[in-house]
Amino acid sequence: MPPHTPGMFIGQVLRSRTPCREHFELTLVVAGFPEASPGQFVQIRCASADAAWSSMVASALASSGGSADPSIRHKYLAVGPTLRRPFSIAGLRRSEGECELDILGRVIGLGTEWLAELREGDAVDVLGPLGRGFTVPASTTQAILVAGGVGLPPIRWLGEELRRRGVPCLAIYGATTRSLLPITLIREPSHQVEATRCVDQFARHAIEAIVTTDDGTCGVAGRVTDAVVRFLEANLRFVSPGLRVYGCGPEPMLRRLAGICGERGISCEIALERMMGCGMGTCQSCVVRVADPQAERGWRYALCCTEGPVFDAAVVQWSSDIGERPVPATRDLPPE
Repeated sequence: MPPHTPGMFIGQVLRSRTPCREHFELTLVVAGFPEASPGQFVQIRCASADAAWSSMVASALASSGGSADPSIRHKYLAVGPTLRRPFSIAGLRRSEGECELDILGRVIGLGTEWLAELREGDAVDVLGPLGRGFTVPASTTQAILVAGGVGLPPIRWLGEELRRRGVPCLAIYGATTRSLLPITLIREPSHQVEATRCVDQFARHAIEAIVTTDDGTCGVAGRVTDAVVRFLEANLRFVSPGLRVYGCGPEPMLRRLAGICGERGISCEIALERMMGCGMGTCQSCVVRVADPQAERGWRYALCCTEGPVFDAAVVQWSSDIGERPVPATRDLPPE
């Protein structure tokens, strides 16, 4: 789906919640936000909307070696990092001229820590929508939605959009352990590779789901990609010319998913995660190596923020340092 014209907006927090350990979810009201599609993202300034960067605080942080002094850390959080943080849109709703955006993330640093502390009524500086979203074909017999860790947001919204268009969907979602599942379970998921309406975020759109955890504390024990293989092998009716697989998550997971689909001739699109300084193709910090028959070497670098973050899995040239572990022929598989 082609990108829509982005803009800069001041949104307001409508709801804030903590879905699980280390995660946060915000619903923002952003008036005038343009049309967007699943897979696109926004760049959020992790600072008060009316705050300016303080060189004094930056110098103090540098001299303290980062954030050793709690008082300096507090000042830094009050002012905020210089660079925006990219977040996939986890949901979008429009009503009476207003737009609600869902943002789901994991606290991994000062920027996400600042976002996790926001409360109802707080202002948020948003740039978007950015990037290229998932392709939603006119006719699809089945769709499998695969997400790992914080790859859930765009997959969740995509499932809603696909069901709105009448496309049958199955979701397969995994995390390291039960306490890191940012989902609402409405029933205990099966320990077998069995799709049930166990996850509220998918069940509300009539999507069955399989839940995996690396340590087996919830649902199927093992990696989400191994659940994909076992499901496909047990349900060959899904493997048809109309089947499409969509994925988002850690890069080793996406590399394995691309291989699974490639071996079976299944169309697959993946949303890649990259650190992005600007989100608009200026800083050149988010390159992805892709196949290109027209290029001299048969490949070139694409910018994840403008040509992606969604790519055809078949064209991505995976980095050689992303290793793959051998997959043992047992049900309880080691973590990914």
